Amino acid sequence: MSGPEPNGIVERTRAQTLSLPVELSVEKIQDFQAAFSIMDIQSKGFVGPEDINQVAQAADMVLEENEAQLLLGSADEDHSGGIDMREFISIMTTPINQQDLEEELRATFRVFDKDGNGTINASELKRFVRLWDSELTEDEADDMIGQADPNKTGSITYDAFVQFLLHT
Repeated sequence: MSGPEPNGIVERTRAQTLSLPVELSVEKIQDFQAAFSIMDIQSKGFVGPEDINQVAQAADMVLEENEAQLLLGSADEDHSGGIDMREFISIMTTPINQQDLEEELRATFRVFDKDGNGTINASELKRFVRLWDSELTEDEADDMIGQADPNKTGSITYDAFVQFLLHT
């Protein structure tokens, strides 16, 4: 007699535990957990504005006073002051329309473009990329930045940034 596949049980259990409206593979949940744990620096089970600020500082970025709270914004569905794993996965699996995506990309770009000149420094983007994927080798990070800055100008325009993020 054969029982249910172990991965199917894990997949359903994890999705049920998280109370998500979508079915996710075990691998996808693990990817989300890994990304969440990078931001949950103190392993509290939630990400608050202070965590966002610490991640920004590690990337040599300085956020304005309420900028971290704004980044959490509507994602904090229970108004706890931070986002938990369920809220994070909800954000990551919620389809967004093109106009919302454009606004989010522009807001993200402005976080990097501190002087407002319409470009961001390639080396700053590289530090940020390495922070978010700590297993990324120096050569892999260089390759990614090379895709965003193919002319090796040392700065990345908004259009190049969007192409970099969307891998187009």
